[in-house]
Amino acid sequence: MTSPNARELAALVGCGDEWMCRSLETVFAERGFSVTRAVSGKQALKLARRGGFDVLMLDERMDDLSGLEVCIALRDDPLFDHATPIVILSQSHTTLPSRYAAYAAGAWEYCHQPVDFDALFLKIGTFLRARQELAASQSTSLIDPSSGLLTTFGLQHLAEQLGARAVRNHEAFACLAFSPDEQPAEPGQRSTGEDEAGAFDDIAHMVLDQRRKSDVIAKTGELRLAILAPDTDAAGARLLVARLQRELDTSTKSTAGRGPRSTRLRAGYCAVSDLAAANLDLGELVHRAERALAHVLATGERDSVVSFDELPVS
Repeated sequence: MTSPNARELAALVGCGDEWMCRSLETVFAERGFSVTRAVSGKQALKLARRGGFDVLMLDERMDDLSGLEVCIALRDDPLFDHATPIVILSQSHTTLPSRYAAYAAGAWEYCHQPVDFDALFLKIGTFLRARQELAASQSTSLIDPSSGLLTTFGLQHLAEQLGARAVRNHEAFACLAFSPDEQPAEPGQRSTGEDEAGAFDDIAHMVLDQRRKSDVIAKTGELRLAILAPDTDAAGARLLVARLQRELDTSTKSTAGRGPRSTRLRAGYCAVSDLAAANLDLGELVHRAERALAHVLATGERDSVVSFDELPVS
């Protein structure tokens, strides 16, 4: 199979059966894929979340977590690249309920033994072409037109340059991820989607006004913001959140027409005192900050600022 983006394709094969896993590895390798094997559902989930794979092939029956359970966990993970095709393999004949369950879990394809690999790889080729076209369209813009902030692609583009400099100079570096929590001042009232969007606009404009020249700011989701902060350690990251919250409080009080509401920052961050010694690239730093933010959002707590290092070990 020819790579749609002129590089070697990567596949993750999750299967608890050693013979089956080796067989699938051979099939993918013959079609130009580099293959990473996972022997349990938990291992497959951990590897898939790290990213870098063009397709996932998961056995329906695996230890710890089944292929469907892995698929569901990835489907509900906001940080997983949902343009990655997932194929579920059943070692028994399929039924309509099992097929529907696989598709409901987020699988792109569901097949059973014996597998028609020619047909399967024709479908995978179609999936990958669509994925590449999506990536190409997203990469054409560095700036989000609605907010004036960098896009995720723009953030990644600048992160490579910033990371190289920080490693050479052994600089501290932090990434912070934010999301607004718009709360009414009166009990019993509820925030609406417009409230949250307004709160995000407030944060975006405030951060743009208050940022240092060295800070890089991007819109990473509908209501998510990320800041790459050079020469900033963990203590500096928390101070930055506190300063932004104070500025947001001030701007909210002085804004007319919004009603008596308060906006609190929910933030996750990852910071290192020496990027070179930490042996991390900035892409991983961003990923960890967003995972810390996802933990804050999942708990539902207000006024939360959580470091990736504080997250429970999964």
